[in-house]
Amino acid sequence: MESIADPPGSGGARFLEASFTALDRYRGNPPAPLRFLLFRGGLADLARQGFELAFPGLTYADAASPEPGPGTSDASASALPEPVSTPCRYVCAEADEDPEPHAYGHLDLTYDPETRRYRHPRSRYPDPREPVIYPCDAPEELVLFETAVLLARYPYRLPEGGFSVSVPGNLSPLFQRDMLTLILTGRDPGAALEWLGRTGFLDAYWPEMAALRGVSHSKEYHPEGDVWAHTLETFRYRKLSELRLSLGLLLHDTGKPGARSSEGRRFDRHSEIGARVARRFLDRLGFPRNLSEDVEFLVRRHMMPAALPRLPLTRVQEDLEHPLFPMLLELYRCDELSTFRGPDGYYQACAAYRQYLKNVRNTYRNPDGRKVQRMFLDSGNG
Repeated sequence: MESIADPPGSGGARFLEASFTALDRYRGNPPAPLRFLLFRGGLADLARQGFELAFPGLTYADAASPEPGPGTSDASASALPEPVSTPCRYVCAEADEDPEPHAYGHLDLTYDPETRRYRHPRSRYPDPREPVIYPCDAPEELVLFETAVLLARYPYRLPEGGFSVSVPGNLSPLFQRDMLTLILTGRDPGAALEWLGRTGFLDAYWPEMAALRGVSHSKEYHPEGDVWAHTLETFRYRKLSELRLSLGLLLHDTGKPGARSSEGRRFDRHSEIGARVARRFLDRLGFPRNLSEDVEFLVRRHMMPAALPRLPLTRVQEDLEHPLFPMLLELYRCDELSTFRGPDGYYQACAAYRQYLKNVRNTYRNPDGRKVQRMFLDSGNG
């Protein structure tokens, strides 16, 4: 962990890493799929920098770039770290001014990519080793956003008994999408999602998640609790906090509240129902279409790997050839390990998949491994 520098002089970059981006760097965390930058100048100056901007009225940002951020062709942006294609959220402040403070002092930190120095506007930076956090006086929506993301991305916890926060009634889809993206790509999404549930946010904005609470599972295989508890448990088994996978885990059982029992199946066709729920949810929050389609595939097919060892591989060849099938196996692994069933089903599915890959490379066997009958015609000698 690097030390925090004194305020730099007149030199340094015009774009500084800020907020969660600076804190991620400071703590050695992988970068999030969303960057926060402090621009040294006014909003009009930022608008003249030559890249796409929107002004969505976010509490935590003055402007947003939905697509690529500043390109290397712009001299003032050349010091920005890669990748430049990551969506950005910008706060503006003149060089001799400090930006508006955050709800938590940890997020007032900035990092200058030219001088490679950190800066905090106040004389004493909050001890990053102190695990308990408490917000300053700030707008409710900022407290909600920053508390949830801090709980998900860093080893912080709230004081015993917590604190009260009112859920605002006009949070935009972009606000919700940014918050969910940062939560799900953090180390412990469950901590943030549980806290959001206690505030009433899930009931107000993400009823698809709130509906999972109280939906009971078989105690024999699901000692972790109801469907919501099971969903949160799956995050513990991720190897990577990739957004597609994490959205798939969050939404994979959202069809269970609307499913019915049939022929011994407690939640009949819940994966198909859940795929529709997932697509509506992601579209409502404004996620990119290709991402929504990928997550819809993961949710719709999340039960298939369990049956893979027993199915003719030609029957599911389209799924096996899908570029997301390895991620589907990873979702299945997290799903299985969060129950009493353990990893055996996952290993069997992986073995069947490896056999399929071996078969399709063999021109003398079909995808199921059966020998292919070939007819050879003697062309004769003339």
